[in-house]
Amino acid sequence: MVQRQQTSHLPDPVDPAPVKGDIGVYFTRLIVGGVDFAILEDRKFKTGPNGTIPKMGPRADHINDPAYDRSAIDVPGLKLLGQRQLDFLKSWADDWKGVRSKAALSATAFCGAVHLHGNPDNRLLADLDCNGWPQTGRNKALRLLKEAGAIHLCGDQHLAVVVQHGIDEFRDGPWSFTSPALVNTIYGRWWHPEDEHAGSNPIPESPLPWTGDYEDGLGNKITMAAYANPEDRNDETKRADGYGITRFEFDKQKIVFQCFPRFTTQGADGAPKQFPGWPVTVPLEGPPKD
Repeated sequence: MVQRQQTSHLPDPVDPAPVKGDIGVYFTRLIVGGVDFAILEDRKFKTGPNGTIPKMGPRADHINDPAYDRSAIDVPGLKLLGQRQLDFLKSWADDWKGVRSKAALSATAFCGAVHLHGNPDNRLLADLDCNGWPQTGRNKALRLLKEAGAIHLCGDQHLAVVVQHGIDEFRDGPWSFTSPALVNTIYGRWWHPEDEHAGSNPIPESPLPWTGDYEDGLGNKITMAAYANPEDRNDETKRADGYGITRFEFDKQKIVFQCFPRFTTQGADGAPKQFPGWPVTVPLEGPPKD
């Protein structure tokens, strides 16, 4: 019932066969205004950690054990999107008929761009709820998004960030915008490196102290371009909730990520103020050249 309520307005699934338990699927393709959206299911096909890997924290998906080995949890055979969705992404990446840009939509991020969970004292080494795990599945998905020239849009992290993924090297993968929660009264999260150092090659002239190249808690390469940490969880105007807008500017061959606080105010130019570090502008990759 919940799935039908939230997905019945979408086009028919590209591969409608149900999964185990006769549960329906909804992964599909939607073209709007020249942008070709691949709508993915990153929860339904993913292997869960409970019983798959040893428990190394308070929950099966939370790791805080100092003896944790990143590579040991990337167990062969674990799935993220599953073969059916990977096959869909491959065909989608190659089909540019009638479209000018591509974007993938999913629930959550292909990395763990969070350090502090729930409160400023709860630092985790890794969070397996994100799509940064399993790492092999993450990289398979990102290679196909890179092949498509697509950006990735998601939410679910309770923390707005813009990152460029690295697959084999830093900055060789697609850009991703994780939008903030519209109302974030329950669960705060923060990007806060323990050593409080900027990464390699930080973003020039950024007002944020911790940008640049990092490895997340799963060993995935990411370049942090912008993040919106809560300032004060007890003040509803400083919880870093809000909304994101993605602008596809075809004439200028660029994509602009905008991110606004829920209680934004007017700036000197008359426009609503965005979170520090935004807007972020990235190249728009159109159809492949013949």
